[in-house]
Amino acid sequence: MSEDLGELIVDSLDLRSKYEDLRPNYERLMSLVTPIIKTALDKNKIKVHSLKKRVKDYSSFLEKVDRKKYKDPFRQCTDLAGCRIICLFTSQVKQIQEIIEKEFDVIEITDKRSTKKFDQFGYLSLHLLVKIPKQRLKYIEYKDLQGLVCEIQIRTILQEAWAEIEHYINYKATKEEENEELLRKIFSLAGMFEVADSTFEEIHKGFSAMVEKKPQVKDGEITAISLYKFSKMYFKWFSEDWDKSQERKFFRLSGELKKLGIKTILSLKEVLDKQSVHMEHFKNIYRDKRKFSPVGLVRAALALEYGTKFDLVFGLKGFSNRIKKDVNKRY
Repeated sequence: MSEDLGELIVDSLDLRSKYEDLRPNYERLMSLVTPIIKTALDKNKIKVHSLKKRVKDYSSFLEKVDRKKYKDPFRQCTDLAGCRIICLFTSQVKQIQEIIEKEFDVIEITDKRSTKKFDQFGYLSLHLLVKIPKQRLKYIEYKDLQGLVCEIQIRTILQEAWAEIEHYINYKATKEEENEELLRKIFSLAGMFEVADSTFEEIHKGFSAMVEKKPQVKDGEITAISLYKFSKMYFKWFSEDWDKSQERKFFRLSGELKKLGIKTILSLKEVLDKQSVHMEHFKNIYRDKRKFSPVGLVRAALALEYGTKFDLVFGLKGFSNRIKKDVNKRY
């Protein structure tokens, strides 16, 4: 018995030593993986709830090695380094998967959604094992990351919430004790979460279709959404997706327009058309210094059209005069 214990201690010391040697490489791996994912998500205009990274600590690593009876721990433990992408809607899971497949060398995909039972909603995530592509490792400082594997998990925010809650309500103990009343409640709750996830997806698709419907210039009432749609039509370069930030900007603009007595889209278009030459001049002067937005240009056009009335309505003393001086500058 003492010999077995001695072997276990020696093995653990060797294992820990190798783990400590490799951990910095895995940390550097994650410091490279997460920016790649974030940049790719931003480029594809996919908004997610969070992107978390971690390197498994030694105690967790040792527990898994023991539980899984790994013979070659550093090859078999494929989640020593990993990140979790928490998205908002189920349709984003496939979109993010396609992005990951473009940015990394994917060596294995496990779709938990097709392997888990109906009562395990919180574990319906998609898992991908990836390596950094060789072309990204051509620099000498990344050579030691060659061959290291990272696990990327993708799940919705509701799946994440269920997994966190389930961890604390001790579902396994309830099942082992065969407490039918509690199990029935757990199953019902898992079903409700799944229905909520699919319903959010339906709402998201319906709202996106409504917002992205081909803009048309028609004499409609000014609202945040009608202004957004009109801006996508009128300002050809404007391509921002509708989100909370855009909603706030256009909602505020709609209130400002109404204070000036502009209540319809066509009334606004008349002002913009009238000031279009000045607006182009304004943009050319400051093209390298400012990032223009439809809201900012509309306000500039209003300042030119209404002068001091604009200043009084919005409490911007002298603003209209500054705009007029700007557009009167020579190229």
